[in-house]
Amino acid sequence: MNVGFIGLGNMGNPMAANLLKAQYSLTVHDVRREMGQPLEAAGATWGTSPQNVAAQSDVVLTSLPGPKEVEAVVLDEDGVFAGLNKGCAYIDLSTNSPSTLQKIAEIGASRGFHVLDAPISGGVFGARDGTLTIFVGGEKGDFERFQPLFQSIGDHIAYMGQVGSGHVTKLVNNFIMFINFAGVCEGMAMGAKAGIHPQALLDVIKTSTGDSMYLRRTIDLLLAGEDVNSAADLAVKDVHLAVELGRELDIPIELGPLVEDIFSRFCDQGRGQEDQLEIMRDFMQRSGVDVPERKSS
Repeated sequence: MNVGFIGLGNMGNPMAANLLKAQYSLTVHDVRREMGQPLEAAGATWGTSPQNVAAQSDVVLTSLPGPKEVEAVVLDEDGVFAGLNKGCAYIDLSTNSPSTLQKIAEIGASRGFHVLDAPISGGVFGARDGTLTIFVGGEKGDFERFQPLFQSIGDHIAYMGQVGSGHVTKLVNNFIMFINFAGVCEGMAMGAKAGIHPQALLDVIKTSTGDSMYLRRTIDLLLAGEDVNSAADLAVKDVHLAVELGRELDIPIELGPLVEDIFSRFCDQGRGQEDQLEIMRDFMQRSGVDVPERKSS
């Protein structure tokens, strides 16, 4: 199977590398030419445009920042749909708006393409290790057809239903995660300001009802001076998309806008490209709590 992969950032690059390890014939593209060079050295072919990638591929995957980028890469004159052959497939791995993907799927179906959404969870470490969780939306037959492909980049693949369902699931996941993130910021600062060492707090909360995967992950990295390797402005984008979805579904959304505002104020200082964990470091420092200096540059 010939696979195309577009978007070679922190998540896309290691996923593409795992597809090469699984012996797929891979054509890659990114707006930054240099991002493809390590993959080319490992056996991938460089595609000069999304259209060029699609023309060489049975299935094209995208891992992009958000709806605007996905729509442009797929639907522009030199986009994926301009090069894809009838009967071939397009799979979006990005954190995207369900309505954007559904629009793309309708256009794709009219041209004889198979379209799935398969957003991922597990961070850079999961992408590198091939241990991502993948939420898949689309036709069940297409899901089954591409199971081996998904298994090359993840170890927990869940079929969520019709096209767009994967993106709904990812937005729900990230909505809960980032509300948890805000609670961890305030709660850990509260305990530390009261004189309890963050490590002692973490150790006991791990065995209590306040425990969560994200608490463990963020505080471990914070105390080690490390990063989560995802930009702050992506957190704003994810929460915003989830809030929009909640409003479209006419459910009361109260916590989401508060968290979006907290993250947005950080990014509005010109810090949107900084690591998401810098939001927590900044909050701790503004609270008068000492945290280890960041090791990464």
